[in-house]
Amino acid sequence: MIELKNLKKVFTKTSAGLGPINLKIKAGEWMTILGPSGSGKSTLLRLISGLEIQTEGEVVLSSPKNEISFVFQDAALLPWKSVLDNITLPLTLRGVPKLEAQSRAQPWIEKLKLSRFVSAHPHQLSGGLKMRVSIARALITEPKLLLLDEPFSALDEPIRIELGLELRELWKNLNPTVLLVTHSITEGIWLGDRVLVLSGQPGLSVLDQRIELGKDRSMAQRAHPEFLGLVNQCYELLRGP
Repeated sequence: MIELKNLKKVFTKTSAGLGPINLKIKAGEWMTILGPSGSGKSTLLRLISGLEIQTEGEVVLSSPKNEISFVFQDAALLPWKSVLDNITLPLTLRGVPKLEAQSRAQPWIEKLKLSRFVSAHPHQLSGGLKMRVSIARALITEPKLLLLDEPFSALDEPIRIELGLELRELWKNLNPTVLLVTHSITEGIWLGDRVLVLSGQPGLSVLDQRIELGKDRSMAQRAHPEFLGLVNQCYELLRGP
């Protein structure tokens, strides 16, 4: 699905922001990306999506760019549009008729528990509801690649856990490739099937590890010795010398 070949991004003549990174990600994998601020986590997503251009190297995707959806830390909803119109925006921009777009939005509205809010506007929504709308908007096109850049960072912990589990259930049904950037080691390992740890400036890969927790996730898994061991391993890498 994705192959990164000697991928590098230089922001100034004296400071490299990322890489070189060499990485292969299989179709349908959920990879969590961890790293300290400035290690290039968000830059990596932007390079893969084409929002930024690499300085060196190559990004090889097996899917076209119109099969990629990006969920940002800020829900980035259009304030003058209703919840329904925000969700259907990717379809209407592609010329899909309004009624068809609304029909295709309905399953996502139900799955993400937004039925009561379809006529509301963003200023009337909590942070958690805004993020649900943003996720529904990203999934309505049924993307092959879903890029998540700290989507839960502004939310309270119970809401983060609930949304994370809901998103993972949707992933199990749609089976897109998912790349999740997060500052939460526990969240990232609990939700992912593989973890990439970046460290340093420029950011380099210091760990690429499978996460053996199975398809279904529960809160009880957070107490498993294997889970705690991987959390501690990532913590030590991120803490540095």
